[in-house]
Amino acid sequence: MRPVQVLLPPTYYHTHFREMMAFVTGLYGDGLGLDEREFMARFERLDEAAQCLYIRMVNRKTQIFRMRDLNYPEIGDISAAMDTLSGQGFVRGLEPEDYRACLEGMTKPDLVRLAKAAGLPDMRSHWSKGDMVAYVHDLLSYDDFAETEDISACFVPHHREQVGFLLYLYFGKLGDNLIDFTLRDLGILSVKARETHAARFDSVDDARAGYFYRQRLSELKAKAIDLHPLAAQIETFPAALSDHSQGLRDRLLHRLGQGFEARKDYGRALDLYGRAQGFDSQERRIRLLYAQGAVDEVKALLDDIMANPAHDEAYIFADDFYNRKFGGKRTGVLSDLLRSGRTVVVDDLYRGYPEAGAIQALNAEGWRGYHVENALWPALFWRVFHDELSMAPVCNDFDPVPKCLREGRFHLDYADTVAVKLAAVRDGHIADILTPAVPPDQEDGHLWDEVIDAFVASAPPYAVATVLEALSCNYYGLRDGFPDLVLIRGDEVRFVEIKAEGDQIRRNQLARLNLLKSAGFDVDIVRLSYRVDPQQTYVVVDVETTGGRSIYDRVTEIGAVKVRGGEVIDTWQSLINPKRPIPAFITELTGITHDMVRDAPTFDQLADDFAAFMEGAIFVAHNVNFDYGFISAEHRRIGREFKFPKLCTVASMRKHYPGLSAYGLAPLSREFGIDLRGHHRALNDAQAAAGLLALINEKRMSAQIVA
Repeated sequence: MRPVQVLLPPTYYHTHFREMMAFVTGLYGDGLGLDEREFMARFERLDEAAQCLYIRMVNRKTQIFRMRDLNYPEIGDISAAMDTLSGQGFVRGLEPEDYRACLEGMTKPDLVRLAKAAGLPDMRSHWSKGDMVAYVHDLLSYDDFAETEDISACFVPHHREQVGFLLYLYFGKLGDNLIDFTLRDLGILSVKARETHAARFDSVDDARAGYFYRQRLSELKAKAIDLHPLAAQIETFPAALSDHSQGLRDRLLHRLGQGFEARKDYGRALDLYGRAQGFDSQERRIRLLYAQGAVDEVKALLDDIMANPAHDEAYIFADDFYNRKFGGKRTGVLSDLLRSGRTVVVDDLYRGYPEAGAIQALNAEGWRGYHVENALWPALFWRVFHDELSMAPVCNDFDPVPKCLREGRFHLDYADTVAVKLAAVRDGHIADILTPAVPPDQEDGHLWDEVIDAFVASAPPYAVATVLEALSCNYYGLRDGFPDLVLIRGDEVRFVEIKAEGDQIRRNQLARLNLLKSAGFDVDIVRLSYRVDPQQTYVVVDVETTGGRSIYDRVTEIGAVKVRGGEVIDTWQSLINPKRPIPAFITELTGITHDMVRDAPTFDQLADDFAAFMEGAIFVAHNVNFDYGFISAEHRRIGREFKFPKLCTVASMRKHYPGLSAYGLAPLSREFGIDLRGHHRALNDAQAAAGLLALINEKRMSAQIVA
């Protein structure tokens, strides 16, 4: 059944803009500045055509608009609407300060034409647009440009600052336009309307400060502003009135400090770092001071951090730095912890899949491993506190995360129910209060059912409650750095951070390990060592399909051969109903007809069985990206992930057996005496590819012994 196509009205964007303005006015009311209130009042006095044209213009990144480029059939008379906007002060004509932006808005052919018309020598059409703009701007004055081009048909929208600030009040970030409204109305973006909304900012003045700092940060990132004049204006920067604006101010000061440090202006960098309250700037300041020999000042700063740490990472840094520089230790706590971790050997093919390799190796010790990283605890938190989170006001319907959670006030705003639920968790009754809710950023949250059920059944209740309580106080501060794996074996639960060769443990990861350990969990660091494992399990797969494009075509048959220790230990095969006709040339190639698959199971009916067959294995195929790509596409269609290490028998045979005349499955089978009957049927081809795998692994093992 095809989805119903939603047709938006021609002036949908006009409705969206007015909805945004009404929402902001309703939340902030008289707290809005005079500029914003005057803008909205004057906007309301425009006729609808002029309003639509203005919205069209300010909703684009373009700064300069030419009449010839404005083509909006729903508006009607564009010229009349532009005259209204010009007469009411919503647009203005081109001025000298717009010159470069006007050039940047021109196409390369337009720039070539302009240069030729102005008689500029040596302009080349193969130049980059940036070079063309710079060349014309440097050699052609604005007055000469105005004589060459018809600038009377160029317009610049006024009041972008007011519109940008209104959007910032609504979305809380720069660069947002009205696209989310459109996606909502089309049914693409799921929105759950709330009856009550919380103002995103404590005051309009605080929002204005945040808007200022975000603008400067954006300009620095785009290299659209110079460090020196911006740093010279620090004393005039708006006051930070909340954690929100203070955090942005700290980020700006840190970026400025980094810029001056990169230029070796260490005095200015130290001054900027010293003005910031953020830990990143504290750390850079301490490192710079130590490099300059200011030992006593460094010790005092480290003592202050250890006495009053802003968070665990800050304490870990200060303690580690003090011990290494002044305590006689040559290595820090991070290095010590990493060295204390045990080493687990996994097959070399797990490079790039370290978590899967570790899980496969630890399964041999009786552990059931899950790759959870930063998803387990948020998922559990939302399931425990779903009722409270669903009632808590959000800043708008596009922002499903409650404001109190963003601001670290959840434990205060819902203190009574949080206390009751945490007590239930400590008493071992967490299963009684869990809901099927998932965090807004975990659309595949249903896949966590097995993990969470297994975890809460085995995890120590007091430890679980301790971590949930920490999240209730600082959800966003603790949202990353959690260990890669959770291991479950009977009533045992262990969290494990996986480190492949060359990996280093970060401070936030160490802090989460400390949090879990202090809560009562067993934690560990496992380092991986890669080699060819003769007992590794492989599943050699072949698929037959309705065509060659995994995006459009479907699987009609899967054949799979499981190999361990060089021996075939199991096979798996099934025809699959592709839910579409099989082309005649495919039937001629494979022998698979529509009648053969009509009553076969569909892929979603086989997915669990195939996943169980694949568990803990390396995916092998001849031209592996073809088979892997089709099976991955089938999994995506049913909302599931398919992720396994891969080995390609074509690429591997080319590597280990170079110089052969052909590397197709049939010629390789003939070359090495491998039985291949019924070519282009899935199981037959998979069995032949398994024979190639045996040859490849002989070479891999021999190379390892030699090394």
